[in-house]
Amino acid sequence: MTNAGRSQGEPRAPAFDDVVVVLMAGGVGMRLWPLSEPSRPKQFLTTLTGTSLYAQAAERGRLLVAWDRILVMTNGAFARLVRTQTPDVPTENVILEPCRRDTAAAILLAAVVAERRFPGGVMVVTPSDHLVTDLEAFRQTLGRAVARARRGGLGTIGVTPDFPATAYGYLRVGGPPAGAGAVAVEKFVEKPQQADAEKYLASGRHLWNAGIFVWQTRELLAAAARHLPEMHAALAAVGPAVGTPDFDARVRDAFEQIRPISIDYGIMEKAEDVWCVPATFDWSDLGDWSSITQVIPPDEQGNRVRGATVLEEAAGNVVVTDADHPVVVVGLSDCIIIHGPCGTLVCHKRLAGRIKAVVQRIGGAT
Repeated sequence: MTNAGRSQGEPRAPAFDDVVVVLMAGGVGMRLWPLSEPSRPKQFLTTLTGTSLYAQAAERGRLLVAWDRILVMTNGAFARLVRTQTPDVPTENVILEPCRRDTAAAILLAAVVAERRFPGGVMVVTPSDHLVTDLEAFRQTLGRAVARARRGGLGTIGVTPDFPATAYGYLRVGGPPAGAGAVAVEKFVEKPQQADAEKYLASGRHLWNAGIFVWQTRELLAAAARHLPEMHAALAAVGPAVGTPDFDARVRDAFEQIRPISIDYGIMEKAEDVWCVPATFDWSDLGDWSSITQVIPPDEQGNRVRGATVLEEAAGNVVVTDADHPVVVVGLSDCIIIHGPCGTLVCHKRLAGRIKAVVQRIGGAT
């Protein structure tokens, strides 16, 4: 079911009555350079999927709640993109981070706002640059997670791996997930080496960490008070300013006191009651150009093409450009060839994982 099938006034199912959806839209990841650039990062691109990943994430949020219960965490550089691509999100729901302080600060600020405006609720925190194709399965998975969150603890969504990925973090769970119910998370595992990834796949006890979190707002704030007391104190002081003209200044003061740390490192890896609901939907973070095969269908030679291109004796390539800059490929196979506003990339597919590090050498990534 898509948002187009719902009227603006149609009530949501009781399963989500107390839910606030938080879209994380402030990242500037550059693994899809040169299309993704600092002024228009991956989540806002429309070249690859027609509708941006951010707009798709917002539509998924609308499957759960009304527009006025969707908060967007971003920064001033992306405010116009957010308002253009999701005009139905109320202006006061677009919360601008004054500087980058990683995910813990952004999520805790969202929690402070949510608890003031929607007290006693459940937060669903989701990245805005991932691809999800089965919307009804997404809604059902989140319904199970929200129901579990009402019983306490801090929750996340795990994806059953179907290959030994080295680009994803993993969740080690207490046992092989039985059905779609929640299972305890024993450990957050960093991106592994190939041999370890193969062991995780075989174990049946490791899930990909999708970066989607579900918890009662008060539970998260209590965990922050225990594990990140200085950050919690700084952001809790913002609470009385929510909805007032002083809000932006108070947020700026708080962020100046905060050291960057991720929500995984800062809270989730330290908390006692952490659980996971296995996803029943297909998922990808579209983390590099090799994963773009999921959104661009192949031609007869296995090339995946967007834009003005001419290919001869070419097979298995990914080629993306715009109409004003045609690309001609002759005699190359299994390459990634991308022309974007800030440069041109030519790379063999097997080296796609190196792109970010190389681009950093020319000052084009963070």
